[in-house]
Amino acid sequence: MLAFATLLTVGGCATKTSDDPVAIVDGHRVAYQVLGNGKPVVVMISGLGDGMSSFRDVAAEIAEVATVIIYDRAGYGASDAVTGPRDAQAAERELSGLLAQIGVSGPYVLVGHSVGGLFAEYYAAMYPSDVAGLILEDSRPADITRRCEAAGVGMCTAPALAVRFMPNGARGEFAALSQTIAQVEAAGSAPGRDVLVLSRSVEPNAAAFNRIWSVAQNDLALRYPGSRHLVASRSGHYVHQDQAAWFVSSVVAFLGDVTREQAAP
Repeated sequence: MLAFATLLTVGGCATKTSDDPVAIVDGHRVAYQVLGNGKPVVVMISGLGDGMSSFRDVAAEIAEVATVIIYDRAGYGASDAVTGPRDAQAAERELSGLLAQIGVSGPYVLVGHSVGGLFAEYYAAMYPSDVAGLILEDSRPADITRRCEAAGVGMCTAPALAVRFMPNGARGEFAALSQTIAQVEAAGSAPGRDVLVLSRSVEPNAAAFNRIWSVAQNDLALRYPGSRHLVASRSGHYVHQDQAAWFVSSVVAFLGDVTREQAAP
């Protein structure tokens, strides 16, 4: 089940918090939080099965040096469930609508965890002038299923029973995962922005899926020329929880680099 959890990020963290403010995007409610102030603006995009509560602790620390936005996608937490495909295009429309509603302008640095990394990559490709930086935290590479299937490694798709018990939003996103992958691959990687890949450590004698995942993280960094790839020691898939202090310091250092580059003539 470790491979499945890593692949899909079903963390069960999409808890409802009635005190969160809500924006109306395309007729449905989207719960969110804005912390801190200043530029750049960090937007944190959680993985499949997780709401914004997954990021709350680290978001509060990062908000000491920047504005941080966390939110629940449709069907998570206090956000309304909606019908229709929940693919990368739907995630992009929802996020762009949310940012317009709450009036927090960029430049943005997107942080995407696991499947949230696919959504972040797609958004950045669609809005290259608005996204100054991209942080991919143990992000799901678009080709990971093809890689592990080619290697004959199991647990590349979700067991039917597990899908039944996902939150509403996660079930819709999982059903549209193939569309999301196709959309991300078709969008490509727009050059000219800072990219940081943060991944968990994998031992040489680890299970086959984990070794494939590690290689794919290296290749994901190569997808963005000039990107940096840092590996968290003694961490699982949730780097922002397992190595919170390391995660925060890595993000804050990256934000400093983005700010300096934005200020350069």
